Amino acid sequence: MLLSIFPAVRLFPVGLVLPVTASYVVLATLAGPALMDMGVSIMVAHMIVFWYSQDFNVTPPVSLASFAGAAIAKANPMRTAFTSWKLAKGLYIIPLVMAYRPLLGMGENYELLHWEVILTMITTTIGLVAFASALERYFIRRATLVETALFWLAALGLLWTSFWMEAAGFIMLMTAMGLQKFYPETRHTG
Repeated sequence: MLLSIFPAVRLFPVGLVLPVTASYVVLATLAGPALMDMGVSIMVAHMIVFWYSQDFNVTPPVSLASFAGAAIAKANPMRTAFTSWKLAKGLYIIPLVMAYRPLLGMGENYELLHWEVILTMITTTIGLVAFASALERYFIRRATLVETALFWLAALGLLWTSFWMEAAGFIMLMTAMGLQKFYPETRHTG
């Protein structure tokens, strides 16, 4: 797990001053070979590097995409930058999924690849919804502490590579969503 986080931590300060393309080149040069030495295929290593380089588009103080969006929306640029930076943390989850679910470069078994890709897409998408709900503490309404904990556990379970953890994460997400839908906010605090 730490292996695929290494590029993000290592070059985060560099990305604050470089545009996306330059961040990708620097990251591919420094972190790509390290990822490949640890057994990650070349395609997956470059996809991990690509995803991490995209985070610098929304990372303050540069965050060009955030400032462009703020100008269009006539919103506060720094507030928009910090909100987009917080919501873009899914960019750190996608490389973990790529590193621990070897779907890229698995072309010899097409049937397995087809179903595993579909399952990964579904669980990762639902896991990212749970992650965003936990991070914002909001789904249908403001989440209580119990619901937030359920959202965090659901995100962890849905992004794990075990079928049983994914099933447990899905059940926790459904529980949190049920609490959100069927119990009004006035009945419990958090």
